[in-house]
Amino acid sequence: MLARGTRLRPLVAAGLAVAVLASGCGSSGDGADDPADAASGAASGSPSPSPSESESPEPIEGLPTSYPPADGPRIKVPGASIHALSTYRHVTDYGVLQGWGDGQSSVTFLPDVNVATSLEAFERDWVQDSGGPKKQVAQEEAVAGGKYRAWHRLDTTSDPVQEIHTYGILFLDSAWLIRITFEKRGFPEPLDEEGQQEVIGRLLASFKTDLD
Repeated sequence: MLARGTRLRPLVAAGLAVAVLASGCGSSGDGADDPADAASGAASGSPSPSPSESESPEPIEGLPTSYPPADGPRIKVPGASIHALSTYRHVTDYGVLQGWGDGQSSVTFLPDVNVATSLEAFERDWVQDSGGPKKQVAQEEAVAGGKYRAWHRLDTTSDPVQEIHTYGILFLDSAWLIRITFEKRGFPEPLDEEGQQEVIGRLLASFKTDLD
């Protein structure tokens, strides 16, 4: 797993978005009226979870629905992995960033090195660095790997033909970002809402840390 320290967000905001998702993160700001910010105002100063709480998270039901894990190629980054869908092909390899996709959706998976001591603080810091809460809109929290809480943000700054969802996971001294993009002009046709939920559910369900 990664020790927290210097952040990788400049890599995410620049080369990654252009090469794979064109996520178009804007300048930071707009951070004052976000519910997640208000709820986590003191999160960065809160103590880290005790080993008994963080080392063995209890399995919890996936959101919004439980799906079987994706069974395509394994996507490995430091500290964790997910599986691509069987229809995905490898489109990007920057070592710590891996991108896979087909004509309808795609995923990038990468570690995010940070100094956050809680999932809420991780989310708040990422949002502030990625355009603010009016550009990265809070969505319903999700679950990765059946037991890891994940914050969820919808990007409103990206190309209008794409819909980009970012999920953040924090465990022990490591954090990861799973970014899922849906093509609104997807081939052979765009995915409907049910198809999108299945893609999200299967990708998140495949998440594992190196300790699992």
